[in-house]
Amino acid sequence: MKICFVIKNLNTTDGGGRFSYDLVSNLRKVGEEVSVLTHSDILKNPWINFFKIRKILKNSDIIHAVDIWPNGFYARLISLWLKKPVVVTALGTYSVAPFYSWRRPLAKWVLRTIQLTVISNYTKEKILEIIPNLDIKVICPGFDLGFWSGEQPNNDEIVGLKPYILSVGALKSRKGYLNSIAAFIIAAKKTDNLNYVIIGQGEESGYAKKLKKIIRENHLEKRVFFISDGIDDKKLLGFYRNAELFVLTPIEENHHFEGFGIVYLEAAASGLPIIASWGSGAESAVSDGFNGILTPQNNPEAAADVIVKIISNRALKSKFENNSREWVKNFSWDKVISSYTEIYNAHVKHN
Repeated sequence: MKICFVIKNLNTTDGGGRFSYDLVSNLRKVGEEVSVLTHSDILKNPWINFFKIRKILKNSDIIHAVDIWPNGFYARLISLWLKKPVVVTALGTYSVAPFYSWRRPLAKWVLRTIQLTVISNYTKEKILEIIPNLDIKVICPGFDLGFWSGEQPNNDEIVGLKPYILSVGALKSRKGYLNSIAAFIIAAKKTDNLNYVIIGQGEESGYAKKLKKIIRENHLEKRVFFISDGIDDKKLLGFYRNAELFVLTPIEENHHFEGFGIVYLEAAASGLPIIASWGSGAESAVSDGFNGILTPQNNPEAAADVIVKIISNRALKSKFENNSREWVKNFSWDKVISSYTEIYNAHVKHN
């Protein structure tokens, strides 16, 4: 089967890019013929390249766009009258926020004749609030346990930071760093030697500067450490495996939210207890009470209580660690690819 992907990028340091890269790679492993259109090449100027893109779509059996806007719109518009089935996978923000702008009628038009899949129950709920009774299939992202079970490199930098809690994710508001840092400020008063390591791109942004200002005001410069994103996966694996627990407490702000969070699976595969937020895609990525605890959004006091509870309770910490390693096994790429190929086959035959 010839599948053409319409995506933003294949950048593995970006959540959407990581999802797209892994999905494309695993489809190719099972023998599917996959072509990819990205914003860094032919989709950079979609209207100038309209007929080039159309020719590629014409030679495909099925078109798969990642996110409703703009990729689902491009796929739907450029493939008009080609009679090619279109699948759109909604990740989160870029499939919901457009409905609350001038793009709303165009986004609704995209959904008229396509098969919509989503990566979390929360993303499904947000879309159903806009268009009730829409046929939506939930297929959570897969995870490569093979790499995450490999050896980690020795790193003196990591040893010098221990013991620490860890966050991984771009330094942007919806990731909830204002809350996790506020939670650490509270927890730090009860855990004398605990540090906080944050790995994410955007260290020079205004948001990051705001975070660092709060840290300075609370005299925690020697206990909170920012590490620029872009480190290789083996080094990242080292940071995961040496952490005490993983915390990322995303918030929803102006229809921007965490659609799923591959980092939660990375943390689980590393055997970490996880602290996340209700009202986000983390509800599908973390099992509350099993391998971590979900806390209310914008409630640093609740998150701080959980940090202290897990750090100070060896039995609870060990339970979450063991359960995380079991939980992540539910997200094999074999299952994910089987779900997508079933959809592809059904729509190609129907077409």
